Amino acid sequence: MPGAARWAAAAARRPGARLVTLHAETLDLAATLRVDAPGQLLSDVRLEALLPDARRKVWLVGPRLLPHEATRAAIRMLIEAGKLLVTDAGALMAASDVPELLRGAAVITPHEGEFARLFGALGADRLAATRTAAARLGVVEVLKGPDSIIAGPDGRVIINDNAPPSLVTGGTGDILAGAIAALLAQGMTPYEAGAAGVWLHGAGATAGPPGLIAEDLPALMAAARRTLSK
Repeated sequence: MPGAARWAAAAARRPGARLVTLHAETLDLAATLRVDAPGQLLSDVRLEALLPDARRKVWLVGPRLLPHEATRAAIRMLIEAGKLLVTDAGALMAASDVPELLRGAAVITPHEGEFARLFGALGADRLAATRTAAARLGVVEVLKGPDSIIAGPDGRVIINDNAPPSLVTGGTGDILAGAIAALLAQGMTPYEAGAAGVWLHGAGATAGPPGLIAEDLPALMAAARRTLSK
């Protein structure tokens, strides 16, 4: 759905990614994505034409995408071009039968169900399973949940427990992925970006109103980040 891509882009813009471009397949889709977001940059040119641009260094693939061959092809092209890649949602589903497709990505962000489709059931030791998966693919893995696990390919791990129940609402995963991409664009390492993104996600939601929805989160996360510099 277009909302997923718009949520992710809004989350990337708020934490300070500066220039965020949504890639749309058609002009009609581009027009839909720009509704109520006049500052949102859009592109409908072929992906291959964008890859040589060194300014486009961080890419988020997944929100709104379906798990078909075009999504798999996009993942391969971006990794081969040396881009910093965050994968979520449709990108994870596209790799469910070929998890090695994600080798070379910077950060993957599965919830428990997506993890199971990629690597098999988590089992009793979620921490060990997440570390093993991160090492297997050479990526930073963010296993989303009430106590999200951020695991690096080198064995480092953080458990984040500041996520309130309000984050179960639809779209919040897209917001998290966008925030992680923004932090990567600002020079954080994948491990730092994953950990910081998860913490800001929880802190923003904790400060949010009753009936929190995904649209509330980008501004709340930006406010939570400002408190760290005071």
